[in-house]
Amino acid sequence: MPRYVEKLRVPIQLALSGEEGVAGFFSLFPAAEHHEGPETLLERLNAPQRMLPFHRAVDGAFTLVVRERIEWLAAGGDTASELLRPHWFIPTREERVRVRTAHGKTFDGILELEMPHEFNRASDFLNTDCDFFMLATGQGTIFLNKAMVLDIRVFEAAPVPKVA
Repeated sequence: MPRYVEKLRVPIQLALSGEEGVAGFFSLFPAAEHHEGPETLLERLNAPQRMLPFHRAVDGAFTLVVRERIEWLAAGGDTASELLRPHWFIPTREERVRVRTAHGKTFDGILELEMPHEFNRASDFLNTDCDFFMLATGQGTIFLNKAMVLDIRVFEAAPVPKVA
């Protein structure tokens, strides 16, 4: 009989292709597969599984959503940073951008890049194999599906904070 693993519930807003965001929860593993600490939203969204469980807040229903059909996901404002992305992700550059999704949603924010110096441009970063990327916005952290992005306007590079 399979062993049940108690998961970490993370409050989110989830928008499937062409739909408005819906409040609910994603469940993350308390221990990540490839690093110390919990699994993160970025890892969950970029995992190979096609179907992701989503617990809707409005009616308590558990649904399975197709990962490729997620347009965007917004993390709850009080979500711990350790649940957003792996601790080993250290930005080497930041760029102020405007992202337009295929269904007309627009997000302005900071795109944090983690790339070697010679490949440290938004285009290099966005052409990596990962399906989802993070955007720091005035409303919080947004995760965007590259396949659901219409275009990204790069405004300017921003200085990267110094790591102590």
